[in-house]
Amino acid sequence: MISVELCDVLEDFGRLVGRVEETGERAGVTEGGELVGVLLSAAELVELEHYAQRVQRGGRRPRAKAGRERPLGPERQGSYVRFVHADGVRRTFTRDRVVVAELRSVEELDWLEKRARVGRQGYMDPKQAVAFEEFLARQAPIGDGIAWIADGWRNQEPFTVLEFIKGLPSEEVALAYGADVRDIEDGLTLRQVWERDKREGTDDVYNVLVFGEELGWTWLGYHDFDGAFSRSLDPPPAKQITTTATMARAIYDFDYYEEGVYQNPFPVEDDEQRDMYELIWYTPGEAPFEPDAPLAFLNTYVRGAEEVTDWTDGIPLFFAALERAFGLSLPRDAIRSGQVRCARPARR
Repeated sequence: MISVELCDVLEDFGRLVGRVEETGERAGVTEGGELVGVLLSAAELVELEHYAQRVQRGGRRPRAKAGRERPLGPERQGSYVRFVHADGVRRTFTRDRVVVAELRSVEELDWLEKRARVGRQGYMDPKQAVAFEEFLARQAPIGDGIAWIADGWRNQEPFTVLEFIKGLPSEEVALAYGADVRDIEDGLTLRQVWERDKREGTDDVYNVLVFGEELGWTWLGYHDFDGAFSRSLDPPPAKQITTTATMARAIYDFDYYEEGVYQNPFPVEDDEQRDMYELIWYTPGEAPFEPDAPLAFLNTYVRGAEEVTDWTDGIPLFFAALERAFGLSLPRDAIRSGQVRCARPARR
């Protein structure tokens, strides 16, 4: 998606609208380098509106506050006529009295896309939808998957925290989390830490960040007893999954972010809602998420894990669903033998 500054097109959107009409691609509009609006074709917009209207819940549509005076009337820009709406942000462009494109705020478009995504889930013919869901759910994991580690993780072994990050190399992530650069350069392994602990009577195994890459994901395993490692990346990765076990309090939670945006486990009634999800709330045989919750897409994979795997306990079943939904895997033999890389917190 190309981006242009608002000040460069404010007086004449014509060329930008022409590009959107010709290619069907979106165009971003920025102010001071920050994306504030998206120009999209009328065809794409009507499709989003069509599917979004199928969702009855999801909060009010975001509306921008009027930032400019309301225009007296339409204005010709190139071969198009521009109509500015009362909020001063939304703009509709027509040619020969036919709507061609619209400029929507980033907040409104994000809200609209999330609702449309939910609306599309119920669009298929019922028989077709069932067949498609079964096809998705039955796709076997590649590699070792992650369900095998669920029972140990629940008992805080070998890690309290498991994270999966899409789109960034493991060494870069480890350094961003505060891992010691010398340990990374030296290729320190978990087995070396085990042997040193046994030899010297130390407990360094609880103070290292273990990391690697599997199937396009960077995975991290560590204990979070003293907050030695950061959990934030700037800018945020494309996708980030975090599972945390707190055995003493029987709390096992799951978080999922897309482009830094938290995907709520329950229907979102307003922009500020953020609810945690504990894995012990999931009861096998029951869909864990309501149809209009952002995480509802996982229901298909949960059902598939219940049908095609031998796991019976809720947490391994949920892990089996995650490995199918996202293509997650952990190297079982390497972790169990300690032949995985790790690093201590950066020395101060």
